[in-house]
Amino acid sequence: MRSAWAGLLLHKRRFAAVLLAIAIGVGFAASTLIFTDSFRTDLARTVGAAASRVDVIVQPRGGTDTAGMPAAITAVPGVAAVEPVHHAILAFTTATTRGFTHVQSIPGDPALRWFDLTDGQWPADTADPLTAVAVDADTAERNDLAVGSAVTVTTADATQRRFTVVGLLDVHRSSLTGSRDELYTTVGLAGELDGGVAAEFDVTAAAGTDPGALATAVGAALGDTAVVRTGAAVAAGQVELALGGTQVLGTVLLAFAVIAGLVASTVVANTFTILIHQRQRQIGLWRAIGASRRQVRSSVLGEALLIGVLGSLAGAPLAVGAALVAMPIAHLQTSSLTVNPLPLALSVGAGIGVTVIAALLPSVKAMKVSPLAALNLLIPAPHSASRGLVRTFLGVVMVLFGGGGLAAGVMMPSLAVAVGGGVVSALGVLLLLRSVLSRFLRLVVPAARLAGTPGRLAAANALRNPHRAAATATALTIAVGLIVTLQVAAASARASLSSSLDDRFPLDVSITSVAEPSADSPTGRVLPALPGGLGTEISGVDGLTTRTLSGTLADLRVDGVPTPVTAVGTAADVDAVIRTLPVPTGRIALPDGLMSSARLKAGDTVELVGPAGSLELTVSVSHLARGQRATVVIAATDLAVLDPAAGPVALWGRLADIDSANAAITALNPIVARYPSIALAGAAVDHASIWKGLTRILLLVTALLSVGAVIGVVGIGNTLGLAVTERTRESALLRALGLRRSQLRMSLAVEAALLATVGAVVGIGLGAVYGWVGAAATFGEIDTPLVMDFPTTDVLLVLAAAVLAGVAASVLPARRAARAQPRAVLAEI
Repeated sequence: MRSAWAGLLLHKRRFAAVLLAIAIGVGFAASTLIFTDSFRTDLARTVGAAASRVDVIVQPRGGTDTAGMPAAITAVPGVAAVEPVHHAILAFTTATTRGFTHVQSIPGDPALRWFDLTDGQWPADTADPLTAVAVDADTAERNDLAVGSAVTVTTADATQRRFTVVGLLDVHRSSLTGSRDELYTTVGLAGELDGGVAAEFDVTAAAGTDPGALATAVGAALGDTAVVRTGAAVAAGQVELALGGTQVLGTVLLAFAVIAGLVASTVVANTFTILIHQRQRQIGLWRAIGASRRQVRSSVLGEALLIGVLGSLAGAPLAVGAALVAMPIAHLQTSSLTVNPLPLALSVGAGIGVTVIAALLPSVKAMKVSPLAALNLLIPAPHSASRGLVRTFLGVVMVLFGGGGLAAGVMMPSLAVAVGGGVVSALGVLLLLRSVLSRFLRLVVPAARLAGTPGRLAAANALRNPHRAAATATALTIAVGLIVTLQVAAASARASLSSSLDDRFPLDVSITSVAEPSADSPTGRVLPALPGGLGTEISGVDGLTTRTLSGTLADLRVDGVPTPVTAVGTAADVDAVIRTLPVPTGRIALPDGLMSSARLKAGDTVELVGPAGSLELTVSVSHLARGQRATVVIAATDLAVLDPAAGPVALWGRLADIDSANAAITALNPIVARYPSIALAGAAVDHASIWKGLTRILLLVTALLSVGAVIGVVGIGNTLGLAVTERTRESALLRALGLRRSQLRMSLAVEAALLATVGAVVGIGLGAVYGWVGAAATFGEIDTPLVMDFPTTDVLLVLAAAVLAGVAASVLPARRAARAQPRAVLAEI
């Protein structure tokens, strides 16, 4: 170990890049684990925030009389308190806006409140709690509300209640859950607004009572009238539902971390191989003075152990810092940072282990150095043809078997099978990379000669030891391949998710006439036409394309029970403003609330009765009525049957840029507020919010993967630096023969560009294949149509960045080579 420590101190400049690569690799692996844990913590504080603060949650089953439920719960031993939770969706108006809002009760117990008061006061603390509400920041921004603003809410029985905004709240909403207008008020007022029917009961356990045991006891007392779970279980379910399973994100990030470790191990192995070759005289001298093979191997492995320990320990704080930087990018609260000691320790241990394992083969080569090597002036670089054949054979076999697994995973489809096949084939590709890259390098090298003397010199240096050059480019190939794999998979996923979101949120903006009571109408209702000046005003909203639709009043009959609705017909030109197909003839699209209350599902048959006729229609899977309250969507031909004289009653709009949804809604609200006979709906805000959340995650993962590319570039710089040391006399001789310093620096830059180009181009090809296959298997398993895409611009940027980074990595080695004085160096010969 003393020899290893002395060797490390003697060659500290040579080992610096290895230390950096290990630190980055360990930091990346640990940061992915820290980020995943922090992501879950933040989601628990946002999506599952309300439930996570409650010991036990009781959710009454549909149709259950909840009047006696609080008393029954209180009677259970271990219950300290029971508080009802009320929700209601009601129409509301402000000085400048109109629409629908979600009214929610604020827990009376401050310990159960998952949000913070940022301005004003809590409704319960005001002089008249029955007229006070609070709003979240997003609702306040969209509706131009502040402390002191007036809000009028229309209850289910058409009674209008006027409230005052007394507080602004930070509800820590996650971007993965969408956004909507919300009002918060006291339990008593919310109970009045929703008719006194509690959506759930929050139970606080007495001191020393286990929530799990209490949930079991409460469930036994209530029987099948309610679903009883612990708050932690409900929160976990909400988090998993919002994220689609953090296990997936964690697994993906961990897989990338493993590959980053593989890239770092490639740098380590290549560095030690070069160092062993350069130190053969020194090792031969050790052997000549009595050092055994075991002592030589122990010295090399000791150096690897020391480097692994130092680099891995340096990577631990780097991981925490990287996670802290990543969290704001993903719009996570830094207070949610979660650092578990065990994963961090495992990452450090893995870094040490990978470093030592990577040095095993070079240590075996060091043992084979004979004492006579100390007398050799020129030591050829050894290359085993038999070992190359074995590596090629194993690589081909693994690629074939792994490729079969990939194909099976796509055909079945099964993501697990595809991942297994991908791992096997990737290992096979790794074995083949050295041979593939060396052959590819021979094809590309002639282009370097176009750069004149520096180019010819770079080409000669690259071809002098093509296997070493290929090993150097391997790290960058893996890193670029990973990035492109994600980019291609993400581009395909983005196109596929966009299609899926377009189906879930097909209509950005809907402005519809509201039916009004009329004593002169046979049905007791009248549907006014759209205001004449509305279209002109709406046309002033930036980026909004609109179409006008006709409609009529109708009754939707399910099992003979009529429900008054407004039926809107989709004409041929509606394609310009919707993100999905129009409702076909014979079909009907219903709002989610109406589907739920009537217990309907896609494929059911309903009757729609209009002023001039009736139709039997099949419930469609279309979401064109999403977000509406009492508006159904049918084909224009079916509307003509119900009411041939149907007039313009709706205006639909599509945003050119979905990210501008908040600004568009803010501009539309004052316009709609001027016309009491119309209502604003649409899914633009929800669509934009969810899409932004998904985009942030994809960008973050891409940024994390760039760490692998950094390690690969470090490997190129390290190899060039070692090569400069190896070629010191050669560089001095070239300088003595008239080669200028600029030409020597240029030759190293061209050599680095060659290595980076070869590594990046092969990595792009591999990444494209794995990205498409991975996306096909993933979307096939979740039964979602896949839209294949290739992000040409992003991939070209990766290629350019890899080449530029490779050239930049040659700067320091080139400066050292150019500083060599020909007389001083040649005098040593």
